[in-house]
Amino acid sequence: MTLYVVPIVEGQTEASCIERLLQRVWTELLGSTERLQVLKPSRGKRDPLIRPTGTDLGDKIEEAHVRLSQRVRLDPSGRGFVLLLLDAERDCPAQLAPRLLATARIARSDADIACVLAKHMLENWIVAGASTLAGVNGLPTQIRVPENPEDRRGSFWLDKQLRSCNRTRKYAKTVDAAAFVQAMNLQECRTNSPSFDKLCRDLQARQLQPPDATGPAPSEPLTATDSITWPVSNIDAAN
Repeated sequence: MTLYVVPIVEGQTEASCIERLLQRVWTELLGSTERLQVLKPSRGKRDPLIRPTGTDLGDKIEEAHVRLSQRVRLDPSGRGFVLLLLDAERDCPAQLAPRLLATARIARSDADIACVLAKHMLENWIVAGASTLAGVNGLPTQIRVPENPEDRRGSFWLDKQLRSCNRTRKYAKTVDAAAFVQAMNLQECRTNSPSFDKLCRDLQARQLQPPDATGPAPSEPLTATDSITWPVSNIDAAN
């Protein structure tokens, strides 16, 4: 059986590495044996997506739902969900995410939707799991994860590390992010980054079988805003 996910993202960083990141979390961190297939992300600009009076978020949710429905229709035993993954930037993820999720569910009340906001930016997740990035793609051969890795702009930190080895080297989102996501320490990132832990919990909640005793447990119980509309396998029934 396959779990399908359609990500809605805002930038080049997410588009270039979201599939690999989700696959690693699904198999390496959560130990899932069920197949995960990440469909082509839908991209939108952040400001229109988070605007309370705008229609961009609803339109993107509808677009992603149509794509997901078309895929699940070809695999009746499959399940699927829409993942809204944005940078929080200066907003508080705990305050903005529930509002976005509520808006998304108004747009498609019959769909399974998750909303995750990386605190500041997705690069902060890379910083939070950076202990295994020594020497990767131009980074220094010795790296220590900074304290409170979510309380800084992750892209600036990565740029500084790269420039410490080569003054002309700049952090390139479309190239570097994918390489760093491939090598970052996921468990360390989950420990250091509550917003990344939220992504892990949302994926974990969609496993058919709960993790065994040796697997990672959620850091906190799911809240009302984390609830799921089941069964997703009948996602086309309301169409």
